[in-house]
Amino acid sequence: MELEKSMIKRFSFSPAAISYLLGMMLLDSLGLYFALNSIRNIDAGIIWYSVAILLLVASLSTGFSITLIYQSSALAYYVRFSRLKMSNYILSLFIGSLISATIYSVTFAALITPLITKLTLDHFYEIIRLDNILPFIASALISSLFILSLTFTIIATLLVKVGAKASNYAYYIFFVLLAISDLSPSASSSLNPFYEAENIISYSLIHDSISIYSIEVALLAIVLLLLGNWILKKIKALRLEEVVW
Repeated sequence: MELEKSMIKRFSFSPAAISYLLGMMLLDSLGLYFALNSIRNIDAGIIWYSVAILLLVASLSTGFSITLIYQSSALAYYVRFSRLKMSNYILSLFIGSLISATIYSVTFAALITPLITKLTLDHFYEIIRLDNILPFIASALISSLFILSLTFTIIATLLVKVGAKASNYAYYIFFVLLAISDLSPSASSSLNPFYEAENIISYSLIHDSISIYSIEVALLAIVLLLLGNWILKKIKALRLEEVVW
């Protein structure tokens, strides 16, 4: 339990996490402002907001990556010579990250978004209400789990196959995948997991219910999580200078 508390504090309440995520929320706020100011349609704004949530989680995955990379030097020893289980360590990482993603997503939607809609549309739109907050939280958690699981699998593969230095570029790989996904001709396809991760969030806010595609995204996230866990178990001790260069 102490490990989970430590990760929650690291990803949600540490000064570094607060300043970093507030900075990302500011950038997302500017993006939402310009999107609503040009389109002047709240449903289109909600769709853009779902993309902003993924970008926020992608930024959070940077801290996720750094934590895993820096702790990987000792992780192989702890797993072999202590009572620490790899599954417990990974679970604590995901719990801390998912709680942080939920806190900042709800804050952004409940407090900041209504102010931006007032500035652009001259009306306070409460996109989070009592009848959609639970579907929204569930959808945001599923989408966040997918993004973090993908990041985790990429990092685990690089840590095992290449080493810690190459792993620092893992989050760039994610952003490239996101860009290719959004710019491809089939960007709006139901077979595109990035599109579905965005879509289930906007669906929960517009229709006040959980999209059926949430099952697809959740299953893919679980598969990636199990794959990353299996890969990371093969980690060997890394040289300290590779981690704190």
